[in-house]
Amino acid sequence: VDPASESGATIFLEKATPSSSTVLSSTSSARGQTIIVACRGSANPKNFGTNLKFKLVPATKLSQNPNHMPPDATIHEGFQDASLGLWKVLCPQLINILDDKNQVTSAESKEENLEVVFTGHSLGAATALLCSVHYNSYFRRKDSDGATTITKHDTIAKATIFSYPAPTIVTFGGPKLCNTILARYLRTYALEGSQILHLVHDKDPILANNQKLWDSLGFENVGVEMECDPNQVALPHCGVDETEIKKKKRPFLGSVAWNIVDHCNYMGVFIGPRIFMS
Repeated sequence: VDPASESGATIFLEKATPSSSTVLSSTSSARGQTIIVACRGSANPKNFGTNLKFKLVPATKLSQNPNHMPPDATIHEGFQDASLGLWKVLCPQLINILDDKNQVTSAESKEENLEVVFTGHSLGAATALLCSVHYNSYFRRKDSDGATTITKHDTIAKATIFSYPAPTIVTFGGPKLCNTILARYLRTYALEGSQILHLVHDKDPILANNQKLWDSLGFENVGVEMECDPNQVALPHCGVDETEIKKKKRPFLGSVAWNIVDHCNYMGVFIGPRIFMS
């Protein structure tokens, strides 16, 4: 937990099985592992205060080299600050985990056998996406010529890029959090090689009631938006490719989205604060 913003996350290590798969990958190595960074949604008044700091400010805190950032890139103030604080807590933990993996796996097979996933709901969706940017900036820095290299730091020796796989990002009920310039920069540069999927549904009142505000502020999604069923456990598409997903305009104006509990129901699972549970 970040002491300043009180945003939190949990890191899980999942061993792959021959039949296992992620939302964005239909196959997985039986010998591989997945590191899942699950970022918590709003759980206390300070978290809700973070959500309300929606002023767009310069995106100067997402990269170790601010000179790489487009000058007109702007981002939700609260999410940028919360993700930076949370990353400072997560980074040492990920260093230890990745260091252990690098000791036991040959460089040639690391990217194939190790997957890193950032995920979260609502506020956690925002911090998950932005922490994945910090992850890439720290472990997979881009040089001035666009080449991706490993960032040298104290505990992990400089090594081949296969040591640190591109992260996968899967969010649930996440807000739009940046302007078009930054969204395109993140897709094509900072998170190049990553698959980014935003799962949403039209009964989610937070998404429904904030669309006009986000549009008026010039916010844009970073990844691909995909409809899911709030009550269905499995996705209708598994092994989906971003290029095969057609963006659909959600019928928010014609739908009834008022129950705040529906913001916490995704794919048959209640993933919100337990204060909403009866």
